[in-house]
Amino acid sequence: MLLGRVLGWILLALAALMASGEAVLALGGAGLEGLSTREIWTLLAGRTPSGTTAGVVLSLLDWPAWVVIGGLGFGFTVLFRPRPVQRRARRRRSPYL
Repeated sequence: MLLGRVLGWILLALAALMASGEAVLALGGAGLEGLSTREIWTLLAGRTPSGTTAGVVLSLLDWPAWVVIGGLGFGFTVLFRPRPVQRRARRRRSPYL
């Protein structure tokens, strides 16, 4: 639980860093050339994804990297959030039994 929560917060921080970097590049006057998820995948895996994967995955790889990584981070923080301990209600014994 703790590892998933920490990983989620790290991914959210990384997504914020990527988004701020893209904002600085957009304000710099050069063309809007963002970092796509496909480029991150190629850096980490060493090759581009094959064409046999599902169409949803291939379309997701064309999105900006900060959107996908931020979505994963948000999902991890929500999925692994600390939850209160559920206590079962005890039944009281009737004094007449």
